[in-house]
Amino acid sequence: MQRLYFVRHGQTELNAADHVQGGDIDSPLLEQSKEDAIKTGKYLSDKAISHIISSPQLRALHTARLIRSQFKQAIPLEEDSLLKEFGYGKWEGLYIPDLAEKYQEIFYHLRNEPHLYDPSSFEGETYTSLITRGTKSILHHAKKYPDSDLLFVGHSITLTSTVLSLAGYDLKDIRSQTPMANTSITRLIRDGDTFSLDSWNYIDHLNE
Repeated sequence: MQRLYFVRHGQTELNAADHVQGGDIDSPLLEQSKEDAIKTGKYLSDKAISHIISSPQLRALHTARLIRSQFKQAIPLEEDSLLKEFGYGKWEGLYIPDLAEKYQEIFYHLRNEPHLYDPSSFEGETYTSLITRGTKSILHHAKKYPDSDLLFVGHSITLTSTVLSLAGYDLKDIRSQTPMANTSITRLIRDGDTFSLDSWNYIDHLNE
């Protein structure tokens, strides 16, 4: 049995300002987010995690490094571009409430009916493409280190879509869980080729 942990990056300036922050854009972590990443690292430091795999985007990589700093033992940190955030094309960096008002149907599908989401008009990425690359990443690392528990640090939609897909959720239900909070912890259990969702969006460690 293998435990796979997933942490969403800390909140950033663009997150706080309610702007789209996908796979082609970045912004710095807020100071509180740095503290939260350290709390996350302290909580995870007694788990049997042998490797950390992070999206190469700075907000995720910075979060991963802060988490790793709390481990007593040296933990290898790898970057994997397949874990980058959902690509929003021409929507990158734009103000979310404006998009929600101007593109009501597309935006509703993005948040509530992913099987109907069509981002072709603004050159965005599809959920199917996202799930394909995210699943490829998780399976690659899980099989590379089959006897180890792993930590993946990435982004809300990428991790949500990948984790729930591996756990057996249909595309139409990929957004049915509560949104992943910044520096929340989610865990999958892998037993051979079977994945089960053990915990979702755990945040109690942030209040300690």
